[in-house]
Amino acid sequence: MKDAIFFRGMMPIMPTVVTESGALDEAGQRRVVEYCLQCGAVAIGHFGYASEFHMLSEEQRRRLTGLIVREVAGRVPVFIGVAAPAVHIAVEYARQAADLGADLIMATLPYIDVPDSDGAFAYYQALSDASPLPIIVQDAGHCAPVLTADFMLRMHREIENIRYVKAEGARFLDKAAALIAGSGGTLPVIGGAGGKHLIHMLRLGVTAFMTGTEALDLHGGVVRAYLAGDEAEAARLYFERVLPYLVFYLDHSKELLKEMLHRRGLIDSPAMIAPAGVVPMSETERREFDWILKRIGFDQDPRKTFS
Repeated sequence: MKDAIFFRGMMPIMPTVVTESGALDEAGQRRVVEYCLQCGAVAIGHFGYASEFHMLSEEQRRRLTGLIVREVAGRVPVFIGVAAPAVHIAVEYARQAADLGADLIMATLPYIDVPDSDGAFAYYQALSDASPLPIIVQDAGHCAPVLTADFMLRMHREIENIRYVKAEGARFLDKAAALIAGSGGTLPVIGGAGGKHLIHMLRLGVTAFMTGTEALDLHGGVVRAYLAGDEAEAARLYFERVLPYLVFYLDHSKELLKEMLHRRGLIDSPAMIAPAGVVPMSETERREFDWILKRIGFDQDPRKTFS
């Protein structure tokens, strides 16, 4: 039987912190690492979609991986996304992650020419052959039709390093339930989708979440309460605090991820890497979002929230 850590808690995927000019802000990136650790993160990741990975140069990618591994310094596992438009590029990223000291890799299917099931199997087999690191299969929106529950269960059985699934593609609740049942509980499922259905994922048996990086204390409160056996308190926190926040966050996640970290004093600039490709929040939306933050008691000073 494959060995896998059944993570219990938050596994944040960090954004790439940049200055107003677009240069890497290494000091800001280190502060975000420390914030995640202080919030009780059980693993820390980078180069997910929230990280703007597709906007980074090869040199920036290497620098960031090394920086994060050094800053975490073995306190929790580090996972590195290897998403790429071609198999050979993803394989190179997987080798690089292992060489630079990461503990796991996370891989969604190539995002331009999405392969069929045979191509997908070959892709994950190539990653497993190229690197000794455990693989988190990321079931994102573009590959959800290929990555069915039955197909991912087959890969878990037949590909050595397939150890986890991050469920956030279409109908991810049904898929998570099928993966847990079909594996007999041996395939850990990790929640995503920005925190959507967080409480329902917990009720299905999911114990770890790559959500809410800018609000780990908010999301983490739900997870801690549930894992401590208090479903009623977890549900209260989710429906009274997290869900009102998500109404705006899920519509503007790319903008608000960095903005909230900036508001909380963790990064100097909320700048996204150009071209950002997003329609910013309107004045009306921003006013109502600020009203929500006050209503749910979201303290924007993280030192008061988790120290």
